[in-house]
Formats: sequence, C-alpha cells, structure tokens
Amino acid sequence: MQEDLKIAAEALQSREQLTQFLRTIEPFIYQTAYYMTGKKMDAEDVTQDCLWKVCRSLNQYQGQGSLRGWIHRVVVNTVREQARKKKAQFVEFDDSLQSDDLSVEKQVEMKMTEENLHQAIAALPVNYREVLVLRHIQDLSYQEIAETLDLTEAQVKTRLFRGREKLRTLFYGGEEA
Repeated sequence: MQEDLKIAAEALQSREQLTQFLRTIEPFIYQTAYYMTGKKMDAEDVTQDCLWKVCRSLNQYQGQGSLRGWIHRVVVNTVREQARKKKAQFVEFDDSLQSDDLSVEKQVEMKMTEENLHQAIAALPVNYREVLVLRHIQDLSYQEIAETLDLTEAQVKTRLFRGREKLRTLFYGGEEA
C-alpha cells in the first residue's frame, strides 16, 4: 500500500506525471468499462468520466486497499451510474477470432460459440455479471472484488458460484436467468 501511495503522490507532482499516470491506467479502465457495458461508445464515455474522476480525487486516495482496487471502484460505480441512466444491461466481446491457422468452418463455429456466450452473459443479472467480469476478465482477487463492490468475500464467492451456474445453464441449457 505504501507503493500505491507513492505512485499516487508522484502522479500529483506535476501535470506531466499526472498525464503519464492517466495514460498508463486508461487501457485498464477502458477494458473494464468495455466488458461491463458491452459497447465501445459507452466504454469510451465511462473511460473519460473515470479519468476525470481519478484526476479530481487522486489526492483523496488514502491507501485504504490497493490503488488498482480504488480505480476499479471508480469504474464500477461509473458503469452503475450510467446503467441507471440508460437501463442498459448487456455485454458483447470484440471480434478477436481472426487466425490464418484456422479453417473457415472452425472460425465460424468459434464465432457462433462466442455469440452464444455473449447472449448468455447478457442474460445474467448485473450482480452476477459484475463479479464474473472482475474475476475472469480483470483477474481480481476475491478481496479486491469485495472492496470494489462493497461486499464481503463470502458474498463475492456466492455470487461467483451462482453466476457461473446460471451462465452454465444459459450457455448449455438455453434457459433464462
């Protein structure tokens, strides 16, 4: 945590250091926002809002938890705020299946599987989707997810278990969440 405080303090030393810090965290914020909103434009809006919020409140970071977790909390809260405004609750993944090594048939099969997975994730309740994205896309620990979402670790583990079960049912069974 001392290292996180040092990073935050250094970022506040000059405009150039703050700009560099924001450039460093921007891809991290965008990726989280993209997987949680499912739309490029929404993710870009969230990213800009988050960068502004981080810039304004970085001097208030007290070292309670990791800096990464603090930034995740900013992103999650901003996404929630946007979702309340737009009532949008779905996730899509980018098209990243292009490979010269795979046959066209295999690429089509993989794309269909990916689309089915997108639909299953989109059908999940937002509380399950949040923990699944933070755990499996952002690779956060249970403790970091708990801090980010203001939950206990037991609640995180329960939501992950239930979310995985619902996802499995939706993906393989076709039932609704």
